[in-house]
Amino acid sequence: MKLKAGFCSLVLFLTAIVNAVAQTTVPCDDADPDASCPLDTWVIVLVVVASAFAAYSLYRKQNILPRAK
Repeated sequence: MKLKAGFCSLVLFLTAIVNAVAQTTVPCDDADPDASCPLDTWVIVLVVVASAFAAYSLYRKQNILPRAK
């Protein structure tokens, strides 16, 4: 059940990122210096990898600690 909820959360998170960053036209042609440019793809990949690593590390740390009864 936790795996299913985690997977659904990941899909929802990735969908939100795609919707926030996706643009039909790229305004970054130096014509308008105040235009908002989309994030670089590698930044998104780094955020996803860092989040996955943090979640995995916290999960392992939780399993190593002794549990109080």
